Order: sequence, then structure tokens, then C-alpha cells
Amino acid sequence: MKSVLLVDDDTHFRRSLSIGLETMGYQTYEAGSGVEALEFLQVNQKQNDKVESIVVDARMPGLNGFWIADYVSTIYPSLRIIILSAYYYSIKSEHYIIFKKPVKLQKLVKALERKVNFLS
Repeated sequence: MKSVLLVDDDTHFRRSLSIGLETMGYQTYEAGSGVEALEFLQVNQKQNDKVESIVVDARMPGLNGFWIADYVSTIYPSLRIIILSAYYYSIKSEHYIIFKKPVKLQKLVKALERKVNFLS
């Protein structure tokens, strides 16, 4: 089963995204902060049922999504990282892709399934 870690301090948004992805066949895990996400990954990535992707909010208290994406991409280079933001960013990276909120579920799934290139 495909798996994804959702990281967002907005519980309602995170939960609704989780429900949507679960209907598309994803196993979802949730973290309400960057620290929670890093703690989860530290434990999870040592197991056989590793998460394949992480979807993270760009702006959160504490560790922001860009910092998390940069850090995670060095420690877990095989993870697909998608940053969601309420603001437009023209940043292009080989490590992550940025989508503006609200993102259509189908667009997010295409990115999770690697049908969207990072630098496109």
C-alpha cells in the first residue's frame, strides 16, 4: 500500500486531506508539527513499512516546511516531498515540489505517484 506522512498544524485541513488520500488507496499518517514529523520519520523509516512520501505545510510554527524538506531530503533521499502553501512561491528544487493551497486531490496524487517532475 502507498503511504504518506501529512504534516500540517491545521488539524482540520490535515484530517480532510488524509481522508481524501485514504479514499485514493493511501495509508496516511499525520503529524501536527515539524518536530512530530521528524520524530515519526526517525522511528518509521527503520521499519519495513516505510512512508514513501511526505506532504508538508510551508508555514507552521517552529520548523517550517522548507526547513523540513531540506533536512528530510538529505537524511531520507528516497522520500517524495511535497510542500503545500497558501502563498505562491516561485522556488524550484530537485528535492521537492510546491503546490498552492487548496490543491486538487488528483493533482496531489499525480505528484505522489511521481507523474509530476520536481523541476517542471
